[in-house]
Amino acid sequence: MDRKLREHLMEESGYSQELKDSIWEEIEARLDEEEEPREAGHELNNSEHQGGADMNMRTMETSRQGRIGKKKRHTGWKITAGAAAAAVALTAFLTMPAGTAMMKSVEQWFAPQKKIDISIEGQQEETQGKLHQDEASHYVIYYDKERYKLVEGQDKDVITTIEPLPERYPAVSLTIEQNTGEKPEALAGEIAESLKGEYTDVREIEQVEEPVKGYRIHAIDGQEWNSKVITVYVTSNEREGSFVLTENYFLEAAEGHGARFRQMLEQFEILPGEEK
Repeated sequence: MDRKLREHLMEESGYSQELKDSIWEEIEARLDEEEEPREAGHELNNSEHQGGADMNMRTMETSRQGRIGKKKRHTGWKITAGAAAAAVALTAFLTMPAGTAMMKSVEQWFAPQKKIDISIEGQQEETQGKLHQDEASHYVIYYDKERYKLVEGQDKDVITTIEPLPERYPAVSLTIEQNTGEKPEALAGEIAESLKGEYTDVREIEQVEEPVKGYRIHAIDGQEWNSKVITVYVTSNEREGSFVLTENYFLEAAEGHGARFRQMLEQFEILPGEEK
């Protein structure tokens, strides 16, 4: 989220290169116009008093160095001006209101759709991601609209296949829900314990940085093609609770649905809310 905010602020506070070049060319031209009469006067006086070409050459060289020095100072001022513009943009952002007004302003930072590259069984593939914004839970995610649908619920959102799978296949879904009262570490431990009664192989809890920062719990119920697989990520909601992101699929679909769900979670972003 911080990266997106910084990128947006820089875009809004920037100026086109053509405009900057035009402005500085005009400024330098005016400075040169002001310098030329003084240079001509110096050359005339030097000729009258010294009567030699050496003094003229020294005067011209001094004038040239003066113009170069001015240009260097102008360049430094230009960099300072750019930093000032960024500072003004940052100040404007920090004074923005939180809550619903903030959520509405965030909408413009996320395109309704975007192309996303994903690796499936070693092959690169391009998918069309559709934006979902949950104002109540303060998050956004892009999901593959060509293969999945997002079903909004009162307590959780579920991403699942557009067409239901035949009955012989276990459930395939990515569930997003929020627990506002428990921190990630404690909640991850509770989830791992609960899975031990449902799955034959529950792995140790891992602390991860990708696809989200938090804790990962992975469990498998057998070694058959249709054995159920679950992967749960628990990440902070950046307030007092956690998000629980649960992938459900089967062993044979690990390189298909499993890889696609992971790619979607890489697009998961928590937005600023009223509570901190």
